[in-house]
Amino acid sequence: MRNINLESYLKSELKDNNEENDELISVINSIADATKLIAMDTRVTGLKQIRGSLEKTNVQGEEVQILDQISNDKLVGVLSKNSSCAGYASEELKDPKIFNLSARFMVVADPLDGSSNISVNMPIGTIFGIIRNTDYGKSSFIKSGRYYISAGYSLYGPSDIFIICVNNKVTEFTLDPKKNDYFLSRSEIKVPEKGSIYSVNEGNFSLWDSKIKKWLLNTKNPSGTSTKNKKLRYVGSLVADAHRTLINGGIFVYPSDKNNRNGKLRLMYEANPFALIFTSAGGSAVDLEKEILDIEPNDFHQRTSLIIGSKSDVNNFLEHMATGKKEIKENTEITPIFKWTSNSIINLRKSLNLSRTKFGNKVGVSRATILRWEKSIVMPNYVNKKALDNAFLSVKNGLIDNPMED
Repeated sequence: MRNINLESYLKSELKDNNEENDELISVINSIADATKLIAMDTRVTGLKQIRGSLEKTNVQGEEVQILDQISNDKLVGVLSKNSSCAGYASEELKDPKIFNLSARFMVVADPLDGSSNISVNMPIGTIFGIIRNTDYGKSSFIKSGRYYISAGYSLYGPSDIFIICVNNKVTEFTLDPKKNDYFLSRSEIKVPEKGSIYSVNEGNFSLWDSKIKKWLLNTKNPSGTSTKNKKLRYVGSLVADAHRTLINGGIFVYPSDKNNRNGKLRLMYEANPFALIFTSAGGSAVDLEKEILDIEPNDFHQRTSLIIGSKSDVNNFLEHMATGKKEIKENTEITPIFKWTSNSIINLRKSLNLSRTKFGNKVGVSRATILRWEKSIVMPNYVNKKALDNAFLSVKNGLIDNPMED
């Protein structure tokens, strides 16, 4: 495994001998070359005196660190010389840079994620996405994640690694400093179906919506005998927290709050790359309502909530977000027509000849929620009971009593 370097892997994975694949390989190799240069600087920030601030803010209104600017300049320098790269846009630039409008690919990046951690030698990284050049202009940068053909990141830590997603496969390479090359260290990474870790900045608890608070409290002290509480792990660097979640499973949550109504993370060069990586690895990536990759951006620096991780853990989070969404205040005093228990729910589902997934779709909840109802772990709330009433009455609207009861 150690003998397979990044370029060899890309040539074997993108083996169709055509110009597009050759150019994609070239762009990925250029990004990797830039991250090698950045990795060299991250190892000697104290010696080079490059771990402080530039005393200026970027277009985001955030303080620019010296290494932020250095990292951005290195990416610009390498990509501008690549004839297959049409242009480059990043967190540090107000507007994209155009190199060659007729080229096939655009690159978007957060040149140095977690730069506030530089001064205390915590993990930091580079995040990037590669977009098809469909418009042959700056508007090509403002596309949904479905236009991303590849994405990845470098994590500068105990070892320097390069994660790349191509052909819906996620692979890890580790930098050999002596050879100055990335070599395969993990192939076809898959996110575990469920994890034991949750990652969230609990310092923002008071700013969250009540549903997010309830999710966190339930995650820390879960109800039901079949569940275990998860352990908190939070570095405060997206690339580090996301990488741990990718490898070990669990969930990373960065929701909107009272101070950041639209979310805080950037859609184009933080959320979309990780969404492509996690979904390709069998995990999930959503905002508070839908898949990240389906968000149509209005501008390049658009912000979003970001929830990524194991499918089971993300689905559980979304169940908490969906609770009570259909409630109508003026009807809260009206009781459902029928009483619903675990047995009557099972009987209704079987009488409709529906799987738990299809039955959940019919009444507006997930398969996991149906399973919890049928096992009496939790019971339907008011809105759920009305949905069950409607499901029953849609085929049995002439009956008054609920014959599904024992």
